[in-house]
Amino acid sequence: MRALVVRATGYIGSAVARRFKAAGAAVAGIARSAHNAEVLEGEGVIPVAGDLDHPATIAAAARDFDITVLAGIGSGTDERAVVSAVIESCRRSARRFIYTSGTGVLGIESRDGQWSDYTFAEDDPFPFPGGATRAWRLPTEDMVRTAGLEGVAGMVIRPPLIYGRGGSTQVPAIFKSVRTTGSACYVGAGLNLYSNVHVDDLADLYWLVATNGASGALYHAVSGEADFRSIAEAVASVLQCPTRSVTFEEGCGIWGEQIAGVALAVNSRSIARRSQQELGWKPRHRDIIHDIRAGSYFEKHTPAG
Repeated sequence: MRALVVRATGYIGSAVARRFKAAGAAVAGIARSAHNAEVLEGEGVIPVAGDLDHPATIAAAARDFDITVLAGIGSGTDERAVVSAVIESCRRSARRFIYTSGTGVLGIESRDGQWSDYTFAEDDPFPFPGGATRAWRLPTEDMVRTAGLEGVAGMVIRPPLIYGRGGSTQVPAIFKSVRTTGSACYVGAGLNLYSNVHVDDLADLYWLVATNGASGALYHAVSGEADFRSIAEAVASVLQCPTRSVTFEEGCGIWGEQIAGVALAVNSRSIARRSQQELGWKPRHRDIIHDIRAGSYFEKHTPAG
């Protein structure tokens, strides 16, 4: 298999590239500059010229590969334009395409940090007002899935909170709150839940979808869940500091309104029914709290690490 991984040096993309290479695939990544090309080569990834701000260059590159994996875009880029261009490229060349969305589209606002008992499988109805993430991302999901039903092998993966290897969005945000306030902070009661998956288990799912995924299908990737107060307590145990509840407004001051509102003051609970039943996906890592207290985050944030 020849695979083009867009954002191959990012948190998700680098894990996907490692997994595909381990399976014997020839993996390439988009290089916007000579420096980007050097970084890719250092990771054993073939650099291919392209620029996400010019979607036609991504589409042109995709024609030379069996599958294109869009492992994130980055702020400031017209994601829908990139996806549309890649879909058209795949339509002309009978290639496969994986689009990375996220369970932010299932986010239920929780500015008081209370939990919700709503959990969603891949195609369950969502009986709540959609937030900003759902408003712009769900139409892109639908575009990929519709193309998948019209002859383009387009598939969508929705990761939840991703952790492992010292990365993530939410976990580093809690560590950041310690640097800013002296405490590991959470919003309100901190009982709100976000399903999670280890980045290496997520990469396993990408490989399964690439090799056996159904055109037009949506796949979740979930191995566990934890509330944000428990995550903050784990961070506090690493840094030997107190925890603290903050209001949503205080949280916006610590993390910015985007991260506070979309990533930390919500419930986003999902299950990976289709991924497990149809693809046989079996996550190996199931404990985000242990990874914080004694795993990759402990190693990253303590002098001994």
